Amino acid sequence: MADLKTLLGDKYKEGLTIEELMGLDVEEPKVDMTKFVSKELYDKAASDTANYKKQLKANMSEAEQKAAEEAERYAAIVAERDQLKAEKTIAETSKGLIAIGYDEALAGEVATALLAGDTDTVIKAQAKFVDAQKKAVLAEAVKNTPVPPAGNKSETLTKEQFKKMSLNEQLEVYEKTPELYKELTI
Repeated sequence: MADLKTLLGDKYKEGLTIEELMGLDVEEPKVDMTKFVSKELYDKAASDTANYKKQLKANMSEAEQKAAEEAERYAAIVAERDQLKAEKTIAETSKGLIAIGYDEALAGEVATALLAGDTDTVIKAQAKFVDAQKKAVLAEAVKNTPVPPAGNKSETLTKEQFKKMSLNEQLEVYEKTPELYKELTI
């Protein structure tokens, strides 16, 4: 596709508006037709090809026809075998990846990429897996972290409990929370 400057030639100026462009008298670009085949020639060639195939098949001996059919069947069996081998490899690789913690979709994606030799996809998927593992470990750590006790001991320590404490324990309450000590001794 030619750009505007090439199409307009000497008539091109910087900053042309749409109205100015519409008012210009421009010749349509000429297409080099030497690279194209007419539809009639193409249709004739396709028809001739089909006729030659029919003639070839008719001229083939029965043994040659059987050999050609056997070759087609063999090629189909080989293609099916290759497809099954690829599916088996992907399934086994996915199973191994799932066993180490990958989710099913990501494991399938990685296994397919490994079979295809697509290392970029494998690396991106590995990054997703590592991020998911980090989040899971962090979530587990947060879940297993005990809740610290409340900062105000007045709800947990009664006057009766305070009176039963030793002097060292009462002194500790005084040092840590003098307000609580004052409440309990009044």
